[in-house]
Amino acid sequence: MTLISLLLVLFVERVTTKSKYWQADFYSIKYLAAWQKRERLTSDTSLLFLLIAIVIPPVIIFCFMAFAVGQIIAFIISTTILMVCMGCPSVRATYKCYLQAANRGDMEACSLYEDQICESEHIPATFGQNLVWQNYRHYAAVILFFVLLGAPGAVFYVLARAMQSLMAFENKTANKLMHVLDWLPVRITSLGFLLVGHFSRALPIWLGHFLTPSISAKKLLVDVSRAAEEIEPDERNCTEEPCTLVKLAKRNILFLMAVIAGLTLGGWLS
Repeated sequence: MTLISLLLVLFVERVTTKSKYWQADFYSIKYLAAWQKRERLTSDTSLLFLLIAIVIPPVIIFCFMAFAVGQIIAFIISTTILMVCMGCPSVRATYKCYLQAANRGDMEACSLYEDQICESEHIPATFGQNLVWQNYRHYAAVILFFVLLGAPGAVFYVLARAMQSLMAFENKTANKLMHVLDWLPVRITSLGFLLVGHFSRALPIWLGHFLTPSISAKKLLVDVSRAAEEIEPDERNCTEEPCTLVKLAKRNILFLMAVIAGLTLGGWLS
């Protein structure tokens, strides 16, 4: 069931453009805004309050799917939730606009599009590396949480991610929570970069970062992706780097799906 849900969602993601009602941000912003009315989410907001706000929806979803509906209805609900949680149409649109601007030589517009997907973390990254990071946040991590914890796990990760973004990475507690949530998924994702990219170049970096608990998820992903794809700098072609890294990220998603399929056929996943 897990594999079927993933295949269905990825197929629909590939061939359609989702409306705002099929995007997680539409619901997470409204949900977190309701919590804002009770207690303003600031840099001093406690871990307990953050966890309560984030955990309630996944718990409700789990209880409903486990005790109130049958397996077929639970599968439909789970697939629908995954459809909402996975993907980021705004980033895809920004990437397409960047390529169009680059093709017509509008470097000023390219710079503006680059700024649109750069988050508030103070980690140097190129446009292509930021795209890899966004791919991880909206695809790979959601897939892994869905595989491990089902639809409630995907919702939990999406809400935690939205909470951190809402606070513009200024809340240390939210950052630590996301650091913990990303610890294993980002290492699994970056391991995939080794296997679908330049293995011998990226392996030493992956091993060096693997047991470093303090390294941020984004820096680990950026460093490994940089090593996994050898890109010659070309000032005349600003599309080569992002296009190459986007292809790397797409190959990695296919690799993750192949592993999930193997685990399903082997009886490790249902």
